[in-house]
Amino acid sequence: MALSLSAEQKELLKIFKIEEQYVIPSYQRPYSWEYDHCFQLYNDVLATFESRQDYFIGNIIIAKSDSNKDYLEVVDGQQRLITTLLIFKVLSLFQPEFKILEQIIEKEDWEGVNKVLRIRSDVFEANDEEALSEVLNFDLQRMQQRFETVTDASNKVLERLCKSRFEANILYFYYWIKFFKENAGDLRELTHYLLKQVYLLPIELSGPTQDEANEKALVIFETINNRGMNLEDADIFKAKLYNKAKSVKEENIFIELWTDFKNNCETLQLNIDDIFRYYSHVIRGKQGITSSETNLREFFTNERFSPFELKKYREVLADLFKIIEILELLNQEKVKSSEVAKWIQVIDAYTNQYPKYAIVNYLYVKDLSLDKAFITFLSSLTRYIYHQGSTSTVKFEIYNIIKQTSAESPISPYLQPELQPSYFNYLGRLKKGFALLSFYLNRTAALPSYNIDKIINLKDKKDLSDDWQDVNLDNIIDTLGNFLVLDIPKKSTPFSKKANYYSNSQIPEVNRLLQNGSISYVEFQRRDTLLKERLAHFFQTTG
Repeated sequence: MALSLSAEQKELLKIFKIEEQYVIPSYQRPYSWEYDHCFQLYNDVLATFESRQDYFIGNIIIAKSDSNKDYLEVVDGQQRLITTLLIFKVLSLFQPEFKILEQIIEKEDWEGVNKVLRIRSDVFEANDEEALSEVLNFDLQRMQQRFETVTDASNKVLERLCKSRFEANILYFYYWIKFFKENAGDLRELTHYLLKQVYLLPIELSGPTQDEANEKALVIFETINNRGMNLEDADIFKAKLYNKAKSVKEENIFIELWTDFKNNCETLQLNIDDIFRYYSHVIRGKQGITSSETNLREFFTNERFSPFELKKYREVLADLFKIIEILELLNQEKVKSSEVAKWIQVIDAYTNQYPKYAIVNYLYVKDLSLDKAFITFLSSLTRYIYHQGSTSTVKFEIYNIIKQTSAESPISPYLQPELQPSYFNYLGRLKKGFALLSFYLNRTAALPSYNIDKIINLKDKKDLSDDWQDVNLDNIIDTLGNFLVLDIPKKSTPFSKKANYYSNSQIPEVNRLLQNGSISYVEFQRRDTLLKERLAHFFQTTG
């Protein structure tokens, strides 16, 4: 695919005084620059203006169709493009005689009858078009009125009172430029500087149709992203899917589905990229891939088996919604008094996400079935990861587990027949996970919620029975026997009062533990040994 690329650094006058209108396409993120971004831009421009040096803002990536030359789609760079236009709007209010600024802010249609704003936003995730249009149609009186309405006594803009991000930012520029003018700054000179000595680099990609131009622009967009620009993978994926929907004239359907998908991600408190990471493991499993993972963007845009290449946009979204459904199911199940819940809680206590990729893939393949086979899968997965310890190297066997599950083959039970109770003398970063596991091995169902407490702390030495006096508490603080799973909140309760507090528990073991007001060293050792033997039995046999 020939890119038909043109790129030439241009002064802002040549960026904005053109025949075309810039269009922010529907799949883009909403305008989001905040105070710090605006202040940095204004401060940098003012500093270079005073030293009369040229200033380069950055690049923008444009897609231009041969069949519709009136519009330039902004694939990247909307933040700096819109923010610059807000500055010109403020300058035009203070200098109504400067007609060139009007021509920058808006353009005439072909008939010369109507005028349209230089930038139009079609972003579907926010009402950006209406909000941008409102501030670009402010007159000086309206600007001053809004400023007085949303500022405090020290002229600080209270963003919570602003109607939009556009309004907050244009009011910042209004205040700064007004201050510059009132302190003998030459607005005409500043405007001339902005027009002639401040530059953007438009990278323009063209094609016979808008879709082809967009596709080329996205190639450049992705390349720039891969070289360190701070843009999210989700935007690339959204653009890819949007273009697929657009090719079958279903843009509006896609917008509704994507909005629902994004809202579901927010409810789960996950990034969209997180869902695509789960999706990548589902695909890797189907493809039988067990090698190291590649960059997420590269996986979905360059691999021959990418769903963007092989599936319709509705099919991809259906896959993503299924993953959302699985994650919601796991969240719901985790707080139930069920056998499944206890294994999910134990795996959640592990120190990285790799086991969860295997769980999501299992439920994806098995159509969300929480049956006995799933419990067997979870217990086997638990044996593997907890025996390996807290390490990212578990991922290599996890990849194999995902592959086996996708092929609908049972995984190994990962038994350790030679493992001895002494293995659990040192628990490392998994001490709470092991404590929870040893607790649940003696129960058929999970606690809807739990806390883990230490029975004895270093400060408790004085409250312990006489047989503790020669014991070095440093050696027992992090032993398995010192961790207690609670169904009541964990509190910083002095040891002398713990018996009374533990009596509130509905767990017999907790309720009885300190019923005599204390625990002897012999009883503590007996408890520690029992828990270690329980764990050893779990790793040695499936019985």
